[in-house]
Amino acid sequence: MFKRILFPTDFSEPSMKVLDYIPVLREAGAREVVLVHVIDEKDVTMIASGGQGFLGTIPDRETEAQRELREEIQHRVIDTRRALEKQGMAVTVRTPVGSPGKEVVAAADEEGASLVVLGSHGRSNLRDRLLGTVSEYVIKNARQPVLVIKRDMIRGQ
Repeated sequence: MFKRILFPTDFSEPSMKVLDYIPVLREAGAREVVLVHVIDEKDVTMIASGGQGFLGTIPDRETEAQRELREEIQHRVIDTRRALEKQGMAVTVRTPVGSPGKEVVAAADEEGASLVVLGSHGRSNLRDRLLGTVSEYVIKNARQPVLVIKRDMIRGQ
């Protein structure tokens, strides 16, 4: 029923809890995972400006910050892809730049996902919110079923 899963992540601990549920989803028939990491356009703007303050920007630092971000994302994508492949899943990777919620919904449609599986919270992990803003956006706007993994869920309980 859910052969192609869309797994959006910002690589935070709450968003990575999805990995614990992949074996169960595989048993239920899932065979492919589309791993999506959206590079938030707000982060790109901040990095491109070099975190511009009253002293202005230093071009060498901008380039270094952008390179470090790209390398960090590449390493995390590779590690997550390997973890999914070890669990027997075929993996496609997407790293769009834009608004995270909108890009996740667009990727689900473009990739023909049959299910979106995401953590209830991402990097901000605000304790006083029931859901993270990206999760909430995806739930309200995705055409596919959405499985939300709660941040405090511990498998087996």
